[in-house]
Amino acid sequence: MDPRVALDAVTPFLVGVKAKLDSDLSLNALSRDLGYSPFHFHRVFSAAVGETPKRHVQRLRLERAAYKLAITDESIVQIGLAVGFSAHETFSRAFRRGFGVSPSAYRRAAKAAQIDRMQRNLTFRGEGCRLSEVWFTAVRPTPLLAIRHLGEYARLDAATRTALWDELVAWAEREGLACGPLRFGLFPDDPSLTPAVLQASDVCIPVDRCVAGDERIRSFELAGGLYGMIEHVGPPETVGQAYRNLADEIRRSELEFRDDDPPVHIFLETPVQDDLAASRAQVWFPVRRRA
Repeated sequence: MDPRVALDAVTPFLVGVKAKLDSDLSLNALSRDLGYSPFHFHRVFSAAVGETPKRHVQRLRLERAAYKLAITDESIVQIGLAVGFSAHETFSRAFRRGFGVSPSAYRRAAKAAQIDRMQRNLTFRGEGCRLSEVWFTAVRPTPLLAIRHLGEYARLDAATRTALWDELVAWAEREGLACGPLRFGLFPDDPSLTPAVLQASDVCIPVDRCVAGDERIRSFELAGGLYGMIEHVGPPETVGQAYRNLADEIRRSELEFRDDDPPVHIFLETPVQDDLAASRAQVWFPVRRRA
């Protein structure tokens, strides 16, 4: 099977599974939901993604747990249940196998690293780039069209993004949709946790309404609400500084992360080869008032 066709075939699973990590995600349940036999689903999924469905689900559960341990104050028991482990002991054993430390040790190390970086970088405004001050803005729900891209975030270059955006615009025009001018990227995986070849991103354009998609193109609504925002100007390889600076400012504020929605990357200017330093982008993190 053609790799792109195989990936399109399992994209509904790749998109939906993160929202239901506490559900029955056995091979039988997954294949039934997508209308495949277990054998066929296992074969197509493994060929498209590079890991078995069972390994994929286990990895997502542990990565999600690690993310929640780092950015929330939820109890370890709550986190284990939220990502699909029925018992604290089972979760702790699986987490230790995956990360080499217990959930509590992982949380302590993550929080300590955050505090250390926040203290060192109080006045940091970018190295090899320029970072704006952080601001917070309420955003209205936004209908999007998206194509799922699987692969290292750093290799999702301007040419690849532009080709995908052009494909989305052409599809929208055929469907009679009005397109907005902004160009979005949604990057739900933590590059420090997810293997590079398995990092999933959504390349998106805003449209005037949600519609039924097809095998390749999805239509959904970006969650509205409050977002923390920062602007980055500089080479694309320095944009990680914007994510870190924004996260630190959120931790200093009276807000907390909404961990059920991904960060948003707005490409304000597509860099050209001879002027990468002029690349402009905004990074948005969904946040909410602390309880």
